[in-house]
Parts: sequence; structure tokens; C-alpha cells
Amino acid sequence: MLAKIYRTFETTIINSWWVIFFMLGCYLCYEQGLRQRDRDYSKLYTQFQELEKEKKLASTLQAHLLLQINSQSDPDWIELTLMKGLGLVAEGQTKVIFTKD
Repeated sequence: MLAKIYRTFETTIINSWWVIFFMLGCYLCYEQGLRQRDRDYSKLYTQFQELEKEKKLASTLQAHLLLQINSQSDPDWIELTLMKGLGLVAEGQTKVIFTKD
């Protein structure tokens, strides 16, 4: 009885070897796909983190620029900008320039 079952099992395996190889091939392709997915995920997550940093920097710059735009009608801001950017001096003040001689 046991020999008959063994022989039937052996015959089934020999006759369906291609099914076993097909299943093995499918498993190998599946594993390869999982590895590729993990590599792609880590790459995309790194890019996402970099974009988040850039977004924070851009929003900080935007807030700074909005503050500058909103304060352009303030005469004190205009005076400060002219003093910093162009080196002008307010009326009644003396400008001192140090040179290396």
C-alpha cells in the first residue's frame, strides 16, 4: 500500500516537473519584484524628505518676502533699506568711511 502511494507520488512528480519549475520561477520573479519595490521605496522616501526640507525653506523665504512687501509703505523701512543697500545717510547724520592707508 505504501509502495503504491510512493510510486503514484513519484509518477506525479516526474510527469509534472514543469509545474514545479514554473512555480519556482514565479517565486523567484516575486522575490525580485519585492526587492525592486523596496529599493524604489527607499529612493522615493529620500527624495520626499529632501522635498520637505526645500518646502520648509521656501515657505520661510515666502514669509520673509511677504513681510518685506507689507512693510514697503513704512518710511522707516524705506530709510533703512536705502541706508543698507545704497549706503545713503539720513539728513543730519555724518557718514564716516574707514580706508586702509
